[in-house]
Amino acid sequence: MSSLLRPVGHLPASVYWFRRGLVLAVLVLLFLLIVRLFGGGGDSRQNTAASDPSSSAPPAAPTTTPTVTATPTRTTTPPPPRDTKCSGSDVRVEVLPANRKIASGSALNFVVRLDAVSDGCKATIDPGALTVTVMSGTDLIWTTTHCGQAIPRATLVVAKGKQATSTVPWNGHRSGPGCLPGQPVAKPGTYVVKADFDDRSSAVQAFQVV
Repeated sequence: MSSLLRPVGHLPASVYWFRRGLVLAVLVLLFLLIVRLFGGGGDSRQNTAASDPSSSAPPAAPTTTPTVTATPTRTTTPPPPRDTKCSGSDVRVEVLPANRKIASGSALNFVVRLDAVSDGCKATIDPGALTVTVMSGTDLIWTTTHCGQAIPRATLVVAKGKQATSTVPWNGHRSGPGCLPGQPVAKPGTYVVKADFDDRSSAVQAFQVV
């Protein structure tokens, strides 16, 4: 221990202390360099990462493609019929026999259809407004003018695109004033039927009695 504190040699003691101080300074400098290289490198990388704006920026939001929704097609609804009574000029009249061929004495239904000419309306069906007539040539066979009870009383809504129908039954017999029972049956042959609504007439339709 005394040799460390009191250097022995032929040189002055200050020289030995200077050398020792120089060696100690070199060792301290080397130690600081080692700490700097191995201890501060991680901080340097962290500082670099922190200073890089691209590393700290939040992730970009995913790009979404807008969905195009198809517009539903609107169907056109016909306007409601007028709350007015139909006249013959407001409608087209058609009559059809339920069968084109029947046996003599058999009953037959006639279907009367009303179609709107322009605006809709309400048709009052009764013996005063609607008549159905069966003819054979110029021979009057049967008519609702004689047998008004065959006309079913009703109010029909007549509008474009909507069928308004009334069924009128025929018993297969001739008729006379007052629609008295016991009239003869229609004989085999060709007959035509026609309908009239408020003086608007339908086309005639033929059928056969066999």
